[in-house]
Order: sequence, then structure tokens, then C-alpha cells
Amino acid sequence: MDYQGNNLSDFFQANGHLVLKRVDNNYKLRSFTEKEIEHITDRYSTSLGSGLFGDVYKGRLDDRRPVAVKRYKNGTKKEEFAKEVIVHSQINHKNVVRLLGCCTEEDALMIVMEFVCNGNLYNILHCSNADGPILFPLDKRLDIAIESAEALSCMHSMYSPVLHGDIKPANILLDEKYLPKLSDFGIARLLSTHEAQRTKTVIGCIGYVDPLFCQSGILTTKSDVYSFGVVLLEMITRKKATDGATSLTQCFAEAVGRGKKVRQLFDAEITYDKKKMKLVEEIVKLAVTCLRLDDKMRPTMVEVADRLRRIRKALPKHKGESSTGSPYADINNWHIRRGKAQDVPTISLDEMKKITRNFSNGALIGESSQGRVFFKVLKYGPESAFKSSQEIDLKVEAIRD
Repeated sequence: MDYQGNNLSDFFQANGHLVLKRVDNNYKLRSFTEKEIEHITDRYSTSLGSGLFGDVYKGRLDDRRPVAVKRYKNGTKKEEFAKEVIVHSQINHKNVVRLLGCCTEEDALMIVMEFVCNGNLYNILHCSNADGPILFPLDKRLDIAIESAEALSCMHSMYSPVLHGDIKPANILLDEKYLPKLSDFGIARLLSTHEAQRTKTVIGCIGYVDPLFCQSGILTTKSDVYSFGVVLLEMITRKKATDGATSLTQCFAEAVGRGKKVRQLFDAEITYDKKKMKLVEEIVKLAVTCLRLDDKMRPTMVEVADRLRRIRKALPKHKGESSTGSPYADINNWHIRRGKAQDVPTISLDEMKKITRNFSNGALIGESSQGRVFFKVLKYGPESAFKSSQEIDLKVEAIRD
């Protein structure tokens, strides 16, 4: 099956497995050369991480669009590479990382995808900043869960259903608006219409893999449902699926089996009133159905998404609740911290112009779609940062001109 050519279609034809005959791209993929990839990534200078099959680097196309490039490890079977390209290319959904193209040169197997800028769900759930855990309101958790479930629902409902096979928080990336995008289709599979698939090799992440799959070697879309149930538990507890020898699903099972309340496992940030506590309990009930050992008793992802939407609709809106879509404490409210509220001084526009040198680029430390952020030390306080809205930015630019 080894093929020395570098043309994408010829490569697929040379590897004429049955799976390749079902290729019907939703959009045209671009074929990259190894030299083009080296240029795009500045010779692989910025690493984004590594996985089972290869390393991922940040790059930039000639039109300045940022991209992520997955470079497969030497020795990767071309059949496995081709399967990932084919499976990924079938999916065209706003909550799935878009595949842009690939390189099929000998010993230079690579895929090029859109770059997703705000990390992943794992980072929000389990990483901290200087002030402790990152603020993550229940509404934002539900928004991410709903859109992730909708993406999986779409994949499972295709003519040839797509099984992701590796659903976990690290594979749920977040874009500039903190909307989720499913990534990493390295072990994803195309299933014959609504049928199961048997495999001799059990691949996946410990803590998320369907135990039924481990026992039988049979993959169905319900395997993704099980993994998603684990993710739901992580999202309401902020506990890892596995922590040493401790399993999150086992902790829940033991608590229920002993008649103990599982509320003690919930993240206190999202259960501070009775209404939210009840909604979190509804999420737990949904997660439990996803984790049933009998896969026929598990819901479909269509049903999971529907139930999550109903829970989200029942969530009360509180005054001042962020509507930006960002689960992080947004920059408008970044003086808010866990614990005692802080007094926020009022600063006039003239004083802001003075301390930021008329909003000069020398004081600029960040920029987003909502505005720009400037740094300066106040004469009466600690080091501070200031956000100027887009409207003010336009006025300042006019003054400079």
C-alpha cells in the first residue's frame, strides 16, 4: 500500500480500501506540500501540544489566517491517516473544528485545521489562575454542553454515522467567543448506517472509554454517549474523570449505592441556591442515563441535547449576569474575585488619557473584538489595566489623526 506520489486524490486511490470509496467531501480540501507546511509553521516553531498520533503546531496561511497543523509521527500507517482525513472531511458543523487540507508526501503526513484560540474545556475546569479556580457560571457550562451535544448529534445522524471515539474536555476546544468545537478525529470512525463496528484494539482515554466497548470490542454511537456522560459529571463537579486511582464515575456510583447524597460532589460555585441545585441534579440524572452499562438504555445524543436545552431554559437569569458567551470572568468584570467585593475607583476620561499616554500603543497589552486593554500604574494604587470600548477607540484614533 505504500505510495510515493504527493497528490491527494492519487494517494486515496492508491489506498483503495472500502472506507476510501465513501469519500464525498462537503468542501474541497487543499493539498499542501511539506515545504508549504514548513513555511506556514515557521519550521514548526510554535508547539500547541502532542497526542497519540502526532504533534500539533500553530501556523499562519498567506492570508494571515491562523491554523493548527497536526504532524503525524514517523511510522504512522497511511491507512490510519487517510481514515482521519476522510472522517473529518465528512463533517461540516459550526461546533466541529474545520479541516482545511492535508499533506500526503512520503514521511510528511500532516493535516491543516482552523486554529481555535481559547484553549479547551479541560483548562477551564481544572486549571487555576492567581486568584484560584477560573469563574465558570452554570449558564456557560450548559451552553458549552448543549452545543457539544448538538455537534455529536449531527455526527451520529449522518447517512454514514461518525463516531468520535475520544470525547473528553481536552478535545472540546473553545473559540474567541468561548463556543465549543470538537477536535481530534484520530480514532474517529465512519459506521455503516446505524450499525455497530467491531475492533480488536481498544483505544481511548482512561476514565472516558465505554466499559461495554472494553468488554466486547464493539463500537456504536452509544460509546460517545457514555463518554459525554463522564464530561457532564466533570462539568458539574470540577473533578477529573480519573485522579490517581480515583474514578469520578465510581465515586458517584458508590455515593448512590450507599444512599449518600451526591450533592457533596457538586461544585459549590453553581449550587449556591435551591433553584440551581435542582437544575444541577437534573444534569446528574441525565449523566447517569448516559452512563448505563446497557447501551440500549442510554439516550441518543439528540435526546441529550434536547434535555440540556430544557434545563438551560429553566435556568433563572440574574441581574448583571454576563451575556458575552465567555465562561471566564470577562474583562468588564475582572475586578470581581471570589470572596469580598472590592471598591472600584472612578477615573475620568482625561485622567485615563494621561496615564495611558493618550491610549498609546506603548501601553497596549491586549486586544479583543470588544475593545483594547492598556496597562499603567495608578499613582494611588497598584498596577492596573484599563479596557477601552471600540467606540472610544474610534474616537481616540480620530484625535491622533
